[in-house]
Amino acid sequence: MRRFGSATQLRLDAVVFGYFMPIGMLFVGVSRFVREELGGGDFVVGLSTTIFFVSAIVARPWAGRVMDRIGRRPFIVPPLVGMAMTTVLIAMCTQVWMVVVLRVVQGAMGSMLYTALAATATDLSPPERRGAAMARLSVMVYLGFAIGPFVGEFLFGRHHWWLFAVAGSMTACAALVALGLPETKPEVADAPVPLRWWAMVQTVSRPGFAQFTVGFGYACLISFLPKYSREVGLGQSGPLFVTFAVCTLLVRAVSGPMGDRVGYAMVALPGVVCIGLGLASLALAQQAWMAFPAIALVGTGFGASFPALTAIAAQRAPDAARAAALGTFLSFNDLGSALAGPLVGAIGQQVGFRWVYGTPALMAIVGAFVVTTLLPGRSGYHPPAAT
Repeated sequence: MRRFGSATQLRLDAVVFGYFMPIGMLFVGVSRFVREELGGGDFVVGLSTTIFFVSAIVARPWAGRVMDRIGRRPFIVPPLVGMAMTTVLIAMCTQVWMVVVLRVVQGAMGSMLYTALAATATDLSPPERRGAAMARLSVMVYLGFAIGPFVGEFLFGRHHWWLFAVAGSMTACAALVALGLPETKPEVADAPVPLRWWAMVQTVSRPGFAQFTVGFGYACLISFLPKYSREVGLGQSGPLFVTFAVCTLLVRAVSGPMGDRVGYAMVALPGVVCIGLGLASLALAQQAWMAFPAIALVGTGFGASFPALTAIAAQRAPDAARAAALGTFLSFNDLGSALAGPLVGAIGQQVGFRWVYGTPALMAIVGAFVVTTLLPGRSGYHPPAAT
C-alpha cells in the first residue's frame, strides 16, 4: 500500500532531519576539532572528515542486498543509536587516529542507515513520483545541513563538548522517532533471484559514475570550507554552509517533480554543470563576497543532480532489488567522497590551497559528459507517464 504524503512519510521526514542536522554539525565539528584541538593539517583534516565514506563503500551494497530480503527497519534504528554513541565518543579523543577509527565506524553505520531511508522513501511513492520522493528526502537532508553547520560553529565556539553532546542527543531522539516507522519492503509473490554484484554495478554504472564526480566535489566542499572561509576573509563558515544548503533546498523542492515530467537526465545535466562552474568560481574568488554567488551555484547544482541521478538508479532496478541498486549507486558517491578529502588535501598542500576546489571542478566536467549519455534517446530510458 502506497503511503506517499501520509503520517508515515512525515515521521520519515522527521527521522531524516533529526539525523542529518547532527551530520551537518559534524562537518564543522570534526574539521575544527582535528585542526584546532588535535593540531592536524590539511591532509589529516580531509582524511578524518571523509574517511566516513571508506567503510560505506563496502557496507552499503551488502546492506542493500540484505534489506531487500529482511526489510528496512533493522537498518534504521540500530545505526541511529550507534551514531549517537560514537558522536559523543569523538569528543573524548586525544589523537587523530582515534577520530579516524570512529569515523570509519560511523561511515559503515551511516551508509546502511541512509540506504534504508532512501529505500523506504521510494517504497512509499508510486513509480511515477520517485523523483519527487527523492527530492523530498533530499529537502529534509539539506534542511538539516542548512541549520547544522551554523549551529555547529556556534556551539564549537563555546566548547567542542557542546557540539558533540548536542549532536549525539539529537541523533538519539531521531532513533526514538524511528521506532514508529513501519516495514515498507515490497511484497513479492516469488522469492527474487538476486542480481550478481557485477550485474548490479552495470545496471547503475552510468548514473553511479556521474554521482561519483558529484560526491567528489561535495566532499571537497565540506572538508575545506571552514578553512576556505577564513582564508577569503569571511571568518566562520556557517553563512557559506547556510547559503549552500538553502540554494540546494530551493532547487530540490522543484527538481524532483520536474524530473518526473521531463526526464531525470534532463535535470541532472545542468545540475552537474552548475557544480563545476561553482567550484571553479570558488577556486578563483579574489574577494570575500564572491564566495557567496559561487557556493550558491554549487548548491543549485547539487539540488538538481542528486535526486535525478538517484531516481535513474531506482528506475533501472526491479522492485525486489531496489535497495541493492540504491546501495550500489550510493557506493559510487562514497568512493568519490572517500578519495576526495586526502587526495585533494595533498594536492592543496603541494600546489596551492585553491586547488582543493579547482580539482573537483575539473572532475565535474567528466561527470557532465557521462550524464549526456543518459539523455532521452541515448540511454534507452523514458520516464513513466504520470497517473
